[in-house]
Amino acid sequence: MDTGKLTLYIATSLDGYIADPNGGVDWLEPFETEPTPQDPDGYEAFFETVDALVMGSTTYEQILSFGDWPYQEKPAYVLTRRELPLEHEHIERVEGPVEHLAERLRHEHDHVWIVGGSKVARSFLKADELDEIRLTIAPVLLGNGIPLFEDTDTQRRLDLLEAKPFSNGLVELHYSVESN
Repeated sequence: MDTGKLTLYIATSLDGYIADPNGGVDWLEPFETEPTPQDPDGYEAFFETVDALVMGSTTYEQILSFGDWPYQEKPAYVLTRRELPLEHEHIERVEGPVEHLAERLRHEHDHVWIVGGSKVARSFLKADELDEIRLTIAPVLLGNGIPLFEDTDTQRRLDLLEAKPFSNGLVELHYSVESN
């Protein structure tokens, strides 16, 4: 196969934070609305295209704290050096360079969602292993928190593929990422 696509799909506040200073994402709750025919849910449509996920250990633990595993039977790779409980048979703990994982993912999967967090997103960007970024911007200013792209030491040209406003105030920006 060797043609799999890697997409960072993540939400930020307008000032560029993916979580509050304590790692919380409660500030996104007011923007969770039911999809309508006039305003389809961008997440559901995106999720249907994904056949595997990658996340860091903090994101993994946060998702577990929400309750049931939301990603069904899709393979999930957790980047960590720590031993973690694997709550589902389709979850795999992965160590090592992002480049090695990306090569494997591109070979085994058609479309991989880089879920987060910020360290994972930055490591894939720095390794030149992101094909697309789908950034959902919430109309809220956190003022402080965990930034998405802090200290990347990486410049990349992004080409806008689509800008999509939603009736709840969210705006999704869909970019292709040029390789270095």
